[in-house]
Amino acid sequence: MTEHTVVQRTFIVEGRPWKDAVIAHLEPRSPYRPWFIREPIRSGDVLITVLDTEPRTVLCMELAGPSSPDTIGVTQSWTLPELPSVAAVEAGAGVVLPTIAGRVDNEVGGRLLTPLLEHPANFDDPFARRDEASHTTAAAARVLLKSAGKCTACGETIDLRGSAARERVHIHTAENGVDHWNYYGPAHDWPAALCGRCQTAMTEGGFSTFLDYRFSFHPSCPRCAASQTRSAVIGMPIPREPVPPWTVPLGCIVTDPRPDWICGACGHRWAN
Repeated sequence: MTEHTVVQRTFIVEGRPWKDAVIAHLEPRSPYRPWFIREPIRSGDVLITVLDTEPRTVLCMELAGPSSPDTIGVTQSWTLPELPSVAAVEAGAGVVLPTIAGRVDNEVGGRLLTPLLEHPANFDDPFARRDEASHTTAAAARVLLKSAGKCTACGETIDLRGSAARERVHIHTAENGVDHWNYYGPAHDWPAALCGRCQTAMTEGGFSTFLDYRFSFHPSCPRCAASQTRSAVIGMPIPREPVPPWTVPLGCIVTDPRPDWICGACGHRWAN
């Protein structure tokens, strides 16, 4: 890991508009150039990218390499997948960040880099955002970043390479109160990044929520006819990772008869 000192130059880079910035971060071949900085960058500088979401969020930290007048070279990059708010980073590091792009005071930079590098999970706690507003551009940016460029519904890769990429991906936010760990009870909605085909199918199908659309991929319950059927999968959930409500983890040891489907409304289990 690169050692940082208080004399290493640190800069805030503005990523705007935020959707272009997240797309360019996910797809290096993107033609978008959403990065703004007001001073020349040299090899070894640390770049902290802040998105113009509401509230403002921190996308990543990078170590600059050899650069050209048009492109900033990067030798190392650390993405903050939960897109912590600037306020959360400031509180965690005990600093105040500038509101515009540019160089950060040496003391502030030194106090900022260590917690971001060594303790990023301190800023990446989605449960700490339960009381935040749900349908914000910050929430939308988190959905897009965590999708990694794949449609949440069908799993297909969304083409983010061309100038029309921002029109190809459709973002659906959900209430923060969604219970990620309620495997067997009723589910209400779920955040999603959708490809054009799934967005059209969801709209033309008259589905009021993304989750209703996603459950339409599964058979209805043969006992109660509810359309909240969940696919039963072998294995344990990944710690700190939300479990999509259209699946149910059965654990690593499953005895027969193993169900293929479990109804989220009445709990009925059945096999194909």
